[in-house]
Amino acid sequence: MENRKFMYWLGVVPIVSWLLYFLGYSNKYKMEKIVEAVILIVILTVVYYISVMLYFKLLKR
Repeated sequence: MENRKFMYWLGVVPIVSWLLYFLGYSNKYKMEKIVEAVILIVILTVVYYISVMLYFKLLKR
């Protein structure tokens, strides 16, 4: 597998698993905490994807 694809998959798998976790255990947490966690996960995933994109752009130089 190409390194770039692998790095992107490393971002997809955790976000999907976290969303499934919160869906499965939604009765264990308050809705506010779930929303807060999902927002944080989405923000961190965007930062991760931007970092990967910049890394590979700088690598091509």
